[in-house]
Amino acid sequence: MTSSYRTKDGHTVGLGSTVWAINGQGPFTLTQPDSGPPGWVSMVSPDGEDVRLHAPEDVGIYYNRIRRVEI
Repeated sequence: MTSSYRTKDGHTVGLGSTVWAINGQGPFTLTQPDSGPPGWVSMVSPDGEDVRLHAPEDVGIYYNRIRRVEI
């Protein structure tokens, strides 16, 4: 199971870290998903309403550690 992930802006994050979507949405906290393939991660909004299941490589495509909007 992957314990760390590389964000699009080059930071290393792990479970419990906060990230932002490249479209500016967020923040999201990386959590262990209830189900899914090994190494996958859930991105959960602070209110728990938005939960996104991602493959490890998705973190490097869609999320930044530092908030900024990319168009």
